[in-house]
Amino acid sequence: MACIEHNIYKIYLIKAARWLMLTTPYVPLFMGENGIDKSGFAFLAALQAIVILICEIPSGYLADVIGRKKTLIIGAFLGALGYLIYSVSFSFGGFLVALIALGVGQSLISGSDSAMLYETLAALNKRGEYSRYEGRVIALGSLLETIGAPLGGVLAIASLRYPFVAQ
Repeated sequence: MACIEHNIYKIYLIKAARWLMLTTPYVPLFMGENGIDKSGFAFLAALQAIVILICEIPSGYLADVIGRKKTLIIGAFLGALGYLIYSVSFSFGGFLVALIALGVGQSLISGSDSAMLYETLAALNKRGEYSRYEGRVIALGSLLETIGAPLGGVLAIASLRYPFVAQ
């Protein structure tokens, strides 16, 4: 049983990486620096939201079929790939591919993380503690979100690309 407890820490780690958000305040500036105007930025942001929306239900089904752990790993990989593509892109097409990878990755993680947390606690006979653990995850995410913007700003002083590399 001790091994399954590690799931909780791994979920915290995935949430931490996802919620640190070093890049969020700097995306419009970064894209502007790379020739993407406000309408192009808005279009890309809308496309990412549509990708997330379209992938939400299939990603939940995928998690049921192949398992939460594999779905989380694929989602985390796509998230990292998205930021890698972002950090080496200089054009609309590159940003589009990055945002699609990020959107699909986010939808794969969304829900699978909470379901895995619940299933882990159930296996440990701690079902009643789910709200407490989920609350900790949300508190951690809020803290990291608060830290992420100024930390990203420190990186952005050197280059707007650095927050994307660090993320």
